[in-house]
Amino acid sequence: MFPSIKESMRVKLNMEGSVNCRAFKCTGEGEGKPYEGTRSMNIEVTEGGPLPFAFDIISHCFAYGQKMFIKHPKDIPDFFKQSFPEGYTWEREVTFEDGGVLAINQDTSLQNDCFICNIKVIGTNFPPNGPVMQKKTCGWEPSAEVVIPRDGGLMLRNSMTLKLIGGGHLACLFKTTFRSKTRKDVKLPEFHFQDIRLERKGNDNGKTFELFEASVARYSPLPPKHR
Repeated sequence: MFPSIKESMRVKLNMEGSVNCRAFKCTGEGEGKPYEGTRSMNIEVTEGGPLPFAFDIISHCFAYGQKMFIKHPKDIPDFFKQSFPEGYTWEREVTFEDGGVLAINQDTSLQNDCFICNIKVIGTNFPPNGPVMQKKTCGWEPSAEVVIPRDGGLMLRNSMTLKLIGGGHLACLFKTTFRSKTRKDVKLPEFHFQDIRLERKGNDNGKTFELFEASVARYSPLPPKHR
């Protein structure tokens, strides 16, 4: 275990931003088990609600950015937990197949047994008649994220898929960079994967949301033919 991270931890989050020039703010509170790879969170829209766009396009900010909750096997160094108590920052660009784009940055720190996350989101170019602005999404499919050590931090790449009401999908690409704020040396992992399942409970009412995430880091289970 890591000295500053207990078996059960709380998390508080503040988000502000805009999508297609429509401003909003959200707060979130939750708890999870960093060494088991599970957590839950309740989110409330405090300004700009009900959201005029599908909440799913920002739900990953409440989950995929909180990497300190990922379960890591002993043979994969945990970059995220090593970064505390100082924490880490990340930047993400999400490009949707219909032309919509999200730009996100987050600062994550630790206060006692609670992670504090501050997020800024800017979304542009979402088609007015598309599934995002028409709120026709119903959650994310499970995914496997690629983790690459780069310049003292981590570069992550992920091809994500949103489920659509009535059938079908909306695909997008995630590009994320993580940087530790700690002054001590952080041992970087080798190339590996992170399996992630994010679930939203209930319908998108534009005001309150409940999320659950399970995530685990792993190497490829396929053995190489030549070593």
